[in-house]
Amino acid sequence: MCKPFFLLLIIAGGTFLYSCNSEPAKSENPPASTFSLDSVKAAIAASNASFGNGFSTGDSVAFASHYTTDGCISPSNFPKMCGRAAIMSYFNGGYQMGIRGIRLTTDEVTGGKEGVIETGRYEVFADKNISIDKGKFVVVWKEEGGAWKMHRDIWNTDLPMATPAK
Repeated sequence: MCKPFFLLLIIAGGTFLYSCNSEPAKSENPPASTFSLDSVKAAIAASNASFGNGFSTGDSVAFASHYTTDGCISPSNFPKMCGRAAIMSYFNGGYQMGIRGIRLTTDEVTGGKEGVIETGRYEVFADKNISIDKGKFVVVWKEEGGAWKMHRDIWNTDLPMATPAK
């Protein structure tokens, strides 16, 4: 009878000593990250302000850096294009056609930590700030590398359709 009691006493004492010398238990739930829609709106406003300026300098890399690495654009009258190389190619085509600026006006931003949706209006400019197109857009934003970037971007013009030549 003494042996089992002694063995139990050793196990209990060892467990007690181990628990006193070990690190505190770590929580299995990481601290909840904070999400502030207001700070995301501010990040979007800053991105939108610099976005169109890429056309004034012809900097396709800076322009494409506003998109996630797997971002996609769906411009009017074009198929969907994904990835930074495709976005830079589209940008270069627009720059070669004379686009020199874009003004984006946000109407609404909704969403949460997983992504936000921005709706708004755009205006495209050629040299000497001449307006050449106006329309509306919808952008899905995602956080990538600590920054909010455009993940999906679709827009279409408000200009009337061209009538066919007779």
